[in-house]
Amino acid sequence: MVRELPQEIDLNALPCTITKVLTKSDVNGLSRLLLETSAVETHILPNLSEDDQNKIQDGVGVDVEVFDEDTRTEHKLTLKRMVYTTRSYVLNGVWIKQFVQRRELKRGNRIGFFWNGFSSRLHFCVLP
Repeated sequence: MVRELPQEIDLNALPCTITKVLTKSDVNGLSRLLLETSAVETHILPNLSEDDQNKIQDGVGVDVEVFDEDTRTEHKLTLKRMVYTTRSYVLNGVWIKQFVQRRELKRGNRIGFFWNGFSSRLHFCVLP
């Protein structure tokens, strides 16, 4: 039996383990990107030191290098947990300036992230 393979296989496709459709609150003036709790706890936190995990859980946060795959630029955001409100995880700091404004992101855009264990940084891209 012969199986047909897809016409196109993108061997350069990024292995985004976290995807999100941007909401109004992600792109307005709040200067933070809300991330799904289970995604952060599964794909990011296990890659960080226990000390960094504690800082995140306590709401202090830690700086995380974020590499923009599309523009090949590196940025620094703070990953923390909103301990006094929703207990959600957020990336903040220069999110609005370095991502929303620079990349002209809008509500409805789909973005992706994955953690690169070799470089110990988060990789970002805008998805189709």
